[in-house]
Amino acid sequence: MSAARSFVTSAHRSREDAQVALDALQELAAARAVELTDVAIVVKTDLGRVELHQRHELSVGEGAVGGGAVGVLAGLLLGFPIAIPVAGAAIGAGLGLIDSGIDDGRMRRLGTELEPGHAALCALIAEADWAVVRARMAPLVDELLVVELTPEAEAALRAVQEQGQA
Repeated sequence: MSAARSFVTSAHRSREDAQVALDALQELAAARAVELTDVAIVVKTDLGRVELHQRHELSVGEGAVGGGAVGVLAGLLLGFPIAIPVAGAAIGAGLGLIDSGIDDGRMRRLGTELEPGHAALCALIAEADWAVVRARMAPLVDELLVVELTPEAEAALRAVQEQGQA
């Protein structure tokens, strides 16, 4: 299992497809191959409304790692394959985090970038056996984006976020 926390996302053509991927992550959590901190499915309805479907019973508040993924997800969803530099993805994911999990406002903004009827799966992961996660998720997603941050990078991003709020 890795020491860094991670933000994981995948794009899907429907909420049902995203739910299948979420079910797979939850099976991995039950098998202790992954420790989920927060998960959500972002959907843009056929009428253009953005909906968030979150799992509230997961433990949140474990810290901030990967929420502010609007830029990361927009790049993922608007252009397969992803053409975003890894450093930019890590910064974008880390800056948008709040201690209580994935930021709702940012997920709503992400949802506006989705095609009508499409969905995105977002997850904060504390620990994972990445070989197992990638093997299990491969048949379910076109592309699985994982942004990992070390504790030192998390602290630096929190400091930048606090300066911005001051």
